[in-house]
Amino acid sequence: MLTRGYLIGQIVDDLAGIAAQARQRGRLHLFDLHIHVEDFAKEVLNRVLGLHLTNLNAERSNNPGLDLGDPAGKWAFQVTADKTTAKVKATLEKMDALQRLKYPNVRILVIGEKQGSYEFTGEPFASAGFTADMVWDFNDVCGRLMSLPIDTLVDLQSYVSKETRRVRIELEIPDEDGRFPTGIDNLVEALPTPRLSDAAKFVAYYEAKDTPIEREEAEAVIAELSKRLAVLPRLTREVFKFLVERRDASKAGFHDDFRMSDPKLRRIYRGDDLDGDLALLSEARLIDLNDPDNHGEAYYWSIRFPGRTHGYHDLIVDYLTDLGIDLRKPFITLDFSDF
Repeated sequence: MLTRGYLIGQIVDDLAGIAAQARQRGRLHLFDLHIHVEDFAKEVLNRVLGLHLTNLNAERSNNPGLDLGDPAGKWAFQVTADKTTAKVKATLEKMDALQRLKYPNVRILVIGEKQGSYEFTGEPFASAGFTADMVWDFNDVCGRLMSLPIDTLVDLQSYVSKETRRVRIELEIPDEDGRFPTGIDNLVEALPTPRLSDAAKFVAYYEAKDTPIEREEAEAVIAELSKRLAVLPRLTREVFKFLVERRDASKAGFHDDFRMSDPKLRRIYRGDDLDGDLALLSEARLIDLNDPDNHGEAYYWSIRFPGRTHGYHDLIVDYLTDLGIDLRKPFITLDFSDF
């Protein structure tokens, strides 16, 4: 059972992490906030204060002075990473008479850490009745957690935990080249760099076995196989290697293609999204699903190597097997240098 102390601790830790990242941005004078950060603050404040704030910038772009508002509750917030007195003053100066009447309870929420103290004298502070305790940061929000019902804490902790990563991403600081720490480059598999061959070793091996093959043809087959595999994700190439390695004893079709029974495949392969990998291999023209050859037999996948009409699937796999070369080397890392 989740205890009140555990829930509050999790919320405080997550908000502290966001605040620390915002402080770092503030040191670099990066005060702009993405609308997602405003919406995050809105959802947190609604749960903590029991309000129904909406994002005023969604209703009117760059709403003067205020970002969040609840007309019925008569509360409004400016959400900012700028903790300075000048920012507070600018916010109040932008508010018109209608906004002051509509939102008598205005607060500045600093995403980061507010100043240790403020001195608000003269206008516009006097007419707005704005005092230093009306500038909040997440510490002020967390100070109100103890009085919340347990159900509200559970809901708040779940929301904050779910959204913290996204908010922190929005607060990331780019490097000098404009790249962010969690940019898509870090999430995308790098393109493989195939190592091809002129097939001289391959041809010499079969000449020694009195099985002559044309070098130009063999070189073209290797290049085409590499080309088809190179467009596939690494895990999909691993599935191709697995299909070849664990193929059925029997062969299929006029060209004696390698094959694997579909039910057998699904019982021995436990990876995720097998259908997705099979679809990609089919699109790359490396496999094909076939109807059963005879009544009572299973559907099967034929493995379609380039050059299969001249038996290159047998030639390639026999060559690798006889020389003790792991199928992983050409089929996954795309290193055909042994050919």
